[in-house]
Amino acid sequence: MITGFLSNAQGYEQGKVNLNSLLVQHPSSTVFMQVSSSGYENMGIYNGDILIVDRAKPINPNSFVVYESEGKYVVGRAFRIKGEAFVAGTVLYVIHKVKG
Repeated sequence: MITGFLSNAQGYEQGKVNLNSLLVQHPSSTVFMQVSSSGYENMGIYNGDILIVDRAKPINPNSFVVYESEGKYVVGRAFRIKGEAFVAGTVLYVIHKVKG
């Protein structure tokens, strides 16, 4: 007979979550960038968020990318880049604190 209550942590005793192994596909070409603008909220990216940017991931027209524009790094869809621009990489993940 089993008595008592199950622990919420039961089954999680083995190993810890390794965010690098979950979120970083190409360690030598991945950078973390912190957003310092509120101009991307329509994309679900907020001031203070952390972007995980992969410089090795192929870019398609609909990719979110970080690129240089007028001496600053900005975030946008690849197909919206006008003219020539240095593309720093593809945004794979956005990490932000839950508001509340």
